[in-house]
Amino acid sequence: MQDRWNAFMPYPDADVGHAPIGSLFGLRLAVKDLFDVAGYPTAAGNAAVLVASGIKRATAPLVQTLLEAGACFVGKTNTDELAYSLIGGNIHFGMPINPRDPTLIPGGSSSGSAVAVAAGLADLGLGTDTSGSIRLPAAINGLIGWRPTHGSLDNRALRPLAPSFDVPGFMTRSLEPMAAVMSAVGMPAANDQPSSILIPEDIFETIDGTIADEMIASIRSAAMPIRRIDFISSFSLADLAVAFTTILQKEAWESNKTLFERSPDAIAADIAARLRAGSRLDDGEVREARRIRTLFSGEIERLLCENMVVALPTVAMNPPARDSGRESFAAFRSACIKLLCLSGLSGCPQLAFPIASRAGNTSLSLFGARNADSLLMNVARRIGA
Repeated sequence: MQDRWNAFMPYPDADVGHAPIGSLFGLRLAVKDLFDVAGYPTAAGNAAVLVASGIKRATAPLVQTLLEAGACFVGKTNTDELAYSLIGGNIHFGMPINPRDPTLIPGGSSSGSAVAVAAGLADLGLGTDTSGSIRLPAAINGLIGWRPTHGSLDNRALRPLAPSFDVPGFMTRSLEPMAAVMSAVGMPAANDQPSSILIPEDIFETIDGTIADEMIASIRSAAMPIRRIDFISSFSLADLAVAFTTILQKEAWESNKTLFERSPDAIAADIAARLRAGSRLDDGEVREARRIRTLFSGEIERLLCENMVVALPTVAMNPPARDSGRESFAAFRSACIKLLCLSGLSGCPQLAFPIASRAGNTSLSLFGARNADSLLMNVARRIGA
């Protein structure tokens, strides 16, 4: 396969079979290089991990499920190093090229899977989402991005980053293949519609007013009851982002401590700095962050208990240029985590999809109660994603 987008890892081809029939037959599957696939190594975007990997003898159960549903494996895809970024860059294997605008970042960490789907090299992009690693690249590349309910999909033979947040998920160019994937992985169908769509003023106030108006107009097009609320939580978005980042850094350090101690020079400076920050967190900080997560999860459960769905922007600002400096990337990541952390902290599903906008690159998200994944799909169809 000719890959001028740098979406795929440059591995020699190995035979990966798939069922000759099934609900995903005819769909090409690109797999983030965090999942094991028999006949391939697993690098997690890091050269030292690649050297130590060896060729895997078994395929991750989730990938195997997709193959048994007929999906055709077309390659393992590039990822931000250790899946620990939202930008899409990688000092070892390069930054994939955004097919929509080659001057912009592709977003990460599921950068290769997003680019493969956006460039038409795959129909299904399997990735992971910890702090937004499916939703953000989906938004930047004009794709549908699904972060499932935490714990609902099999995550065995998947290299972890922060296990209490990590979720396997998918990207597609349209809703129909995403619906097929949901069915193939065992997500129960939902035949109902939400009692109302909630629009949190505190969240929509964080983005450009014109874009917010266009998003709300799209929501109104679904002809479902809409209710505006002042706040999604008693905690500020900034406080939630701090709690999320604290837990993320602690777990990321625990997941990568051995690698860091053995091969500190094999990790990019910015990734290593975040790992060191996680190593320095004291137990009190982490306990407080987890306390906030528990309280926030309870608030969200009460808010969404009556079949409600929350609408929100997927990202907080336009993506930076791919040649921007580290400070610009850090500012973008920080702004976006304030919105992207909500699903991580609550364990709730989120479905991101593009909408028509004068800005030309706008992504709306639907956020629902745990296990309401298919309900989000129903609403997205009504909105016309």
